[in-house]
Amino acid sequence: MEQARDQVAEQHQHHTWIRSRFDLAVAVLLGLTVMAIAWGAYRAEVKGKDAEHYFNRSEETIAAAHKVELQGDQEVATDEQLFLELERDRAEGRARSVTFIRQLMTAELAAAVRWWEQQPAATRPSTPFVDGNPSYRNRFYIRGGALESRAAHYREQAHQAEERRIDYTIVSVLLTVGLFVLGLSTQLLVPWVRLGLVGFGAVILVGALVRFVDLGT
Repeated sequence: MEQARDQVAEQHQHHTWIRSRFDLAVAVLLGLTVMAIAWGAYRAEVKGKDAEHYFNRSEETIAAAHKVELQGDQEVATDEQLFLELERDRAEGRARSVTFIRQLMTAELAAAVRWWEQQPAATRPSTPFVDGNPSYRNRFYIRGGALESRAAHYREQAHQAEERRIDYTIVSVLLTVGLFVLGLSTQLLVPWVRLGLVGFGAVILVGALVRFVDLGT
């Protein structure tokens, strides 16, 4: 009976590598490294989903901007047609037609035409639809520009999230190397080799944790 207990104790001692405080420290470093790898993988996945989300938002916003700008193109074409008819009827002396066309104009178009009419003949542009006309503002173009700016912001956020995903992945890979080094140290008996491997693994772990903090800010 006593011999059986001795054999069990001997087998237990043979299979248990934690025999000193140094071994315990290595075990703690292994545990922390595993948790850091899991955290890095989690953050990489989160940032990957963020990147996909913002890329999709950017594409949707750009599509909406294009639709709004098409409406702006249609409004410009309508305004230009009304202006041409106004000038033709005014040249032909059709006062009633001119009055009727003015009633069809939007407030923005009417203000733009008034600005154009007030300009000196020598410097007057051929149409009111020029950038120098402060009274003509296409509301659809304004909305489209705002949407394009928002889409650019989403795209920038997507690129930032993608960069963060890559950063977390790189740190996780380095931690995997550290985990291998720490695990290898448990299988060696030469003290200075074990100490060197553990020190290298600890440096990787500390550097990774500092990088995680930096990425999180």
